[in-house]
Amino acid sequence: MTPADHQVFLQKKRHILEDLNSPLPDLSPKGGPDVQILPLLKLINQHELLVTTSSCAGRVAVYAEGVRLKNSKHEKDQEDENELETSAVMVGGKGGGGRWLYVTHDAPTAERVEGRSWTDILLGDLRISSSADGFNARDTLHRRYVHFKYEPMILHVLCADYAIAMKLLGVALAAGFRESGYNGNILAIRCSLRIDSPIGFLSPDDENCIIPLVGDSYLAHLMAMALERYTENRRRIDRLHESIMRSLGLDSEIKNAETKEERRIRKKAEGLTRQQQLLEQRNGESEAGGVDS
Repeated sequence: MTPADHQVFLQKKRHILEDLNSPLPDLSPKGGPDVQILPLLKLINQHELLVTTSSCAGRVAVYAEGVRLKNSKHEKDQEDENELETSAVMVGGKGGGGRWLYVTHDAPTAERVEGRSWTDILLGDLRISSSADGFNARDTLHRRYVHFKYEPMILHVLCADYAIAMKLLGVALAAGFRESGYNGNILAIRCSLRIDSPIGFLSPDDENCIIPLVGDSYLAHLMAMALERYTENRRRIDRLHESIMRSLGLDSEIKNAETKEERRIRKKAEGLTRQQQLLEQRNGESEAGGVDS
């Protein structure tokens, strides 16, 4: 890297950090980075040749797809199989009127909150339809599905040069973020701890009404699975933090500089993890007690 390139990078880093530390909201839906990984962001940004750009600590979410693209030829010729295949890949996702119905970056809980059903908690203000329609494969092309998602941490890091990018990539891969990769000057740190399950679809007559595909007990299982992945995601983040600290020779005190909000979230996550472990232990003891000797 030439001195001129180094100066260009430092200028970019300065602007990014000014935005990161600004009290004004950024362009993300939350308006700022997730507090759950602020210690990791602060650690990486200590390094002269690295700066974090965008990130997500991991989240549980329920998302309603946007309007799917329609093809006029397909509408005219419902029997054209080639056109059916073309339309099938035009799957609605973000945009097009899609919306988040539930999002949390905190540790999910496998137990219902305040006696409410998971259907009520996760589906927001959507009305639940009890009508059952006949299944038609072609109908699925235009349905706006509602998805339960668990998405693990993803972090993008702008790197000053290839050498530091490869060093950080090796650390990330060893810490369990095996889907990480480098493209241009941006290193994406990510892993595959995902859940994406369709749980219903919006009524074609009313986008504020959902036709469920699963019951409340299935949603409870999804939340339990999300808790397991959340716990593993946190473990990998902590391992990544420690590995970066050792490999890049960064300040170990950064991790201990928690804000009150960061400490609250960490303590809540640890408590929920212990609660889940005790629940599993009780279930195991109950099963063992029920076995004939």
